[in-house]
Amino acid sequence: MTAHEVVAVLGAGVMGAGIARVFARAGHEVRVFDVDPAAAARAAASAGASAHDSVEAAVDGATIVLEAAPERLELKQALLAQVEAANADAIIASNTSSIAPDALAAGMRDPSRLVIAHFFNPADTVPLVEVVPGPATPAATVERMTALLTAAGKTAVPLAQQVEGFIANRLQAALYREAMHLVELGIATPEQVDLAVTAGLGPRWALAGPFEVMDLGGLDVWTSVTDGILPTLGDASAAPAMLRDRAARGDLGAKTGEGFLPRDEDAPARFAARLAALLEARAAIDGD
Repeated sequence: MTAHEVVAVLGAGVMGAGIARVFARAGHEVRVFDVDPAAAARAAASAGASAHDSVEAAVDGATIVLEAAPERLELKQALLAQVEAANADAIIASNTSSIAPDALAAGMRDPSRLVIAHFFNPADTVPLVEVVPGPATPAATVERMTALLTAAGKTAVPLAQQVEGFIANRLQAALYREAMHLVELGIATPEQVDLAVTAGLGPRWALAGPFEVMDLGGLDVWTSVTDGILPTLGDASAAPAMLRDRAARGDLGAKTGEGFLPRDEDAPARFAARLAALLEARAAIDGD
């Protein structure tokens, strides 16, 4: 069992609020700060935490500081500098999904304090948290963060070293690239690609990862499959035009109502509810 921690969560958006709930439910003292005091108050209320009106107040005496600010390098670097100035001892964990720890730590006085704790949305529902060290992060910090997350009910996966996109986003990016490639070639529509995943790949992947699936299917079979398919896959080295063009014109998905498909603002909440039900079902299966 891990020790009682004082956890400061900096950023009270969707991710920060979910992270606050994770640690509060695990019995830790949780403090929340956001530049929007109303957002901090809402997140704190949802977690049974306390809201604070400054970074300094939130991190004073904290043993773990979880940064969940918007995904902008300069903003995160400035916030980390504030934390270092106000708290000399806490582990500083960033929830970044795309920024390498060495870039985040570039302006820190003591980069050994930094580790990535990458939660997935919704943070209090999806089990996975990737724990990513920077070049200066000691193994003991990775171990402590992994133990803390595991005790809080998360599936913490520590990486041996940093890599662009960590594990899950690299895997997602490979699938998304091929999904868009199939649509661009006119082979299938976005709806058909989604259906192929949700009705075929998805149910299997909820129970077994790629290496187990390959083992179950036979490595001789997968040798032949990959020999035949890999040379034909899309090889885009930047965001495909169908993605870049939609983003440029403001069709951003559920947040704007239109993306690859029409989406209403309640789509994320419906997805979160379905995801929670699926994970409960998987837990029941694993417990049999």
